[in-house]
Amino acid sequence: MNPRWRGRVEARVSGAGVWCVTGGGFGVGEHPIDFLAHHQRRGEAGAPEDFEQMLGLLVSAVTGQEATLVRANPGDWGIDVLVGDLNGGISIWQCKYFVKGFGESQKKQVRESFDSAMRSAGKEGHTVERWVLCVPCGMDAPTLKWWHGWRSRQQAAHRVTIELWDENVLRRHLGRPEAAVVRRAYYDLYRPVELDDSPPVPLATPVPSAGDADWRGGEELRFGGDCFLLHDEPTQKFSPDRSWVGREAVADRIEPVSARVRLRQIAIFRGTSGARAAREALRAQAELLTTMSGAHRLPRLLAVHESPQAITTASELPAGPTWREAFGPGAVPLDRLTVAAVLAAAARLCEPLAELHRRGHSHRVLGPDAIVMAGRSYEPALRDIGLAAWPPLPGEGPDGYRAPEQVRVGPHVPAPGSHTDVYQLAAIVYHTVTGYPPAPGGSPPVRATMRGFPSSLDDLLARALDPDPRRRPERIRGLGTALSRARQELSQGGLA
Repeated sequence: MNPRWRGRVEARVSGAGVWCVTGGGFGVGEHPIDFLAHHQRRGEAGAPEDFEQMLGLLVSAVTGQEATLVRANPGDWGIDVLVGDLNGGISIWQCKYFVKGFGESQKKQVRESFDSAMRSAGKEGHTVERWVLCVPCGMDAPTLKWWHGWRSRQQAAHRVTIELWDENVLRRHLGRPEAAVVRRAYYDLYRPVELDDSPPVPLATPVPSAGDADWRGGEELRFGGDCFLLHDEPTQKFSPDRSWVGREAVADRIEPVSARVRLRQIAIFRGTSGARAAREALRAQAELLTTMSGAHRLPRLLAVHESPQAITTASELPAGPTWREAFGPGAVPLDRLTVAAVLAAAARLCEPLAELHRRGHSHRVLGPDAIVMAGRSYEPALRDIGLAAWPPLPGEGPDGYRAPEQVRVGPHVPAPGSHTDVYQLAAIVYHTVTGYPPAPGGSPPVRATMRGFPSSLDDLLARALDPDPRRRPERIRGLGTALSRARQELSQGGLA
C-alpha cells in the first residue's frame, strides 16, 4: 500500500526534519505572491500597516538605501516610507492597500495623499524629489488613463518625479534576489515550505512502502510489544532522492501502558548515504533523550524500535494546551496579567533550552505549537527536542519564527545553534505580546504598542532578534533572568 495524505494538514516545519503537506499540493520553486496575505495575517484593520511595513523593507532592499517608516503623530506629513533627509531632498513611497479595486474613492485618496505631501514640504522646508504610489492591484483602462493624465499634470506643476508601483511592479521587485528575505517573511508564511529543491511527490504518485504499516490518522500501529493509536493525520517529508521518508504523529500508546506520545520515524527505501545519515540522526536524538531521562522538563523517551527498514521513537507528550491555545498570538492586545504570565512562562522555558545548550545541542524549531502548557499549573514544557542532534539544513525552522541563519547554511554563514533558540524564543514573546511577528531588518519596540512595557527587556528582545547571531545574547539563561525581572516589574507597576 502507498502512504496516503488525507484531510487538511497545517503546513509547517516540525520536529526532527519532518514536514506535512496540504491537501492541494504545491508547485516547484518560489510561490506566487498573494497580497491578500496581509489581510490574512492582520485582518482588515491591520492589513494596511502590515503592507506598509513590508514596503519599508522592500524599498531598503531594492534601492540599497536606508528607508524609514513615518508614523502618524497624528499627521505623517504625507509620508509613509521615506528615503532621504527631511532637511533636504527626499523620496516618498505612499502605501495604499487597495486590494478590492481602484475606483473614484481610491483616486480621491491618492490626490489627498499627494497634496498633503506637497503642503508639508512647503511648510517644513524639505523638497520632494520622487513620489511613488504603491498599490497591490492593477488598474482598468479608464483608471489608467486618469493616472497618466493626473501624473503628467502634477509632475509639471511640482517638478517631482511620480511613479506607480502596482501589483506587477511590486511582484517584480519582490522577485529580485536582494528582496528574497522580505518575500519569504511576508508571503511564504501561509504556504508549505520545502527544504530542498526537488518537487514534492504528487498525491497520485506511488511511494514504496517501508515495511511498517502505513501511517493514517485513527489507525493502530504495532512495534514489538507497543501498540499506538494515531491521532489525526501524520506529517511526512520525503528526501530529495526519495530514498527515505520522515514521519511524525501524535498518538496514544494503548499497550502495554497507556500514555500520550509523540512518534517519529525514519523509514528507508534505499540504503543511500542520506538515508543512513537520517537514521543515525534520529538514533542520536533517542540517545540524547535517554541520557537526559526527562530532567529539566525535557521529554522522556519511552521506546525505540528498529528494523532493517526503519527506526521509530516514542517520547512522552505533556498533556495540556499549546502556547498558541493558551496565549496566542492573536489580534487583540494582551492585558497586564496575561503579559506577565507570558513572560513568566518564557522564562521557565529557558531552563530546558539551557540544558540542551549545555549538552551541545539546540532545538531550532521553537514556535507557539512546539510548547505545551502542561498540567493544572500550566507549566511550560517542550513538546519535543526539535532538531537537537540533527545537522542544520537550509530553510529549517517554523514559519514566522525562522532565524536568519536558518534560511541559508554555508561556510560564511554562522551555523544554527543555541543563538537560534535565543532568536526564536524572543520572536515568540514579541509576537505574542504585540500581535505582530518580528520583521526582517528590525521591529518597532514593544513599548511602541504597549505602554509601560519594561524598557530593559524591550532592549534585550531587540538584541535577541538581531539578524546577526553574533550580536545576540550569548546565553539563553540571561534572557530568562531578564524575562523574570520584567515579569516582576509588570506585577509591581502594571501597564498604564
